[in-house]
Amino acid sequence: MKKKIVFRSGSLRMGGLERVLIEVLQTIDRNKYEIILFIEDDCKDKNIFEKDIPEDIKYYFLKSQEVILATEYHKDRKKNLYHKLMYNIMMAKENNLVFKRTSELLKEIGDVDLFIDFDWGATKYIDKLNLKKSVVWIHNSIPSLKRTESKIKRFGDRLNKYDKVIAICDEMKEEIETIYPFLQGKVERIYNPFNFDRIEKLSVSEEGLTTSEKEMLKDDYCVAVSRLDTNQKDYDTLLKAFKILKDRGVDTKLYIVGDGPDRKEIEEMITTLDIADKVKLIGLTKNPYVWMKNSNIFVHSSKYEGLPTVLIEAMICDKVVISSDCPTGPKEILSNGEAGVLYKVGDFEALAENLQNILKDEKVKSNLLEKTRNRKMDFNKNVVIKEYEKMMDNGGI
Repeated sequence: MKKKIVFRSGSLRMGGLERVLIEVLQTIDRNKYEIILFIEDDCKDKNIFEKDIPEDIKYYFLKSQEVILATEYHKDRKKNLYHKLMYNIMMAKENNLVFKRTSELLKEIGDVDLFIDFDWGATKYIDKLNLKKSVVWIHNSIPSLKRTESKIKRFGDRLNKYDKVIAICDEMKEEIETIYPFLQGKVERIYNPFNFDRIEKLSVSEEGLTTSEKEMLKDDYCVAVSRLDTNQKDYDTLLKAFKILKDRGVDTKLYIVGDGPDRKEIEEMITTLDIADKVKLIGLTKNPYVWMKNSNIFVHSSKYEGLPTVLIEAMICDKVVISSDCPTGPKEILSNGEAGVLYKVGDFEALAENLQNILKDEKVKSNLLEKTRNRKMDFNKNVVIKEYEKMMDNGGI
């Protein structure tokens, strides 16, 4: 008899967490497990990954786009006292609606063996669901998620209501157990799984590219693939490093693949630094891998992460990776700087120096690539999914 497993996550929008979720759903042995998926937000045309859910997996949205838009209307106007009050009221209603819908679905489905909260979105009500077993996944550094001491403490109390807490890297596991000593013995590490075949095929596909984009792939360039979000991503450091390279006469460009709320701010930074001839914002694309594959170096500049999937994807595309040594993930992925290059967060001079050294020295580049090719195999989906299934077989224990 198949084990009945419910996965719950926030959305199907474009994002690293969502991509990992789909990879897991597609890879799990569905002869052994009946998988049901709960998605909190129905974002309609922004549900990029909805088409990738396997046909034999039933999925349910917990709240409608209308509810989401009504709340966002007040959120965008929170500086006004009335809208701030209405936003708080709408959020409380949303939370209650999601809890009720989740409870109803669980009763309808019946006899769920394991509930997996894949983005910790059910922490406020997990203990009210009368579950056999529950597991929560943590995808980011705790201090970056909960910035005040009281919020960090409350989050730990909520995590303790699950039977198991999964961290996506060893560094994160250690961080959780240090912040919350009472969770020791409850925390395990399971890496995110990656479909090497799919990424490698896409990396050599120019389907959907314009003529000018195909020409751009022939340039000498470094690439960054990340959300245009200055809260998490350290574009200030990245762009200042390329300003230094330009001033030194280093012949390379930077292509930034991705989009986000701070695009205008980043465009202004590019203009202010006078590097518009060297830095191009490519925008959002369904296939970032072809941009990775044709680059000289993959560069990642971030203030905090969980386990940054783009670093591993770049390694699969056979690229040298340079990353900020932020919490958590880059140090572990790059084997403490042996399988890639790490620089201190905010140190744009060190970033520029590392970029220049690799660009001018093929021997340094080839040595790094050799170690990269060995390290990336630890993230192959066929290796990682066995850990998922072991956890599910044990009911999360």
